[in-house]
Amino acid sequence: MELATKTQRLSAAVTDGFIVGVPYIIGSLDVFPAPIRFLGVIASLGLLITQLVLVTKHGQTLGKRFIGIRIVLKDTMENGGFVVNVLKRGLLNGLLSIIPGYFLVDSLFVFREDRRCIHDMIAGTCVIQVEPAVVQ
Repeated sequence: MELATKTQRLSAAVTDGFIVGVPYIIGSLDVFPAPIRFLGVIASLGLLITQLVLVTKHGQTLGKRFIGIRIVLKDTMENGGFVVNVLKRGLLNGLLSIIPGYFLVDSLFVFREDRRCIHDMIAGTCVIQVEPAVVQ
């Protein structure tokens, strides 16, 4: 199994940010009429739930699927499921992000030889390359 490249990881993160972020922004801006804002909020929540289900079941968000990378347990190369992928890797990392500078330091860890960020080490995961999902 080949580790995901730095570019793949960044591309997947940016893609995920757009997928959930754009509907969220539409839902929060007063320049749009109320029905459009409501749809933006609903779309954002729906996409967030979709992301949680995908990362739980497959170790991939939509961005990771498109780019062709997957989160796996470092020792077994298996999917970590809800506890590892969502709680340890996502929620705990989100909580740590309130510490000033944490996000930057965590992100810089991708330049290590094993390309594991702090949140990967906490969760016992790594990110590997897989076949990208093809939209048909």
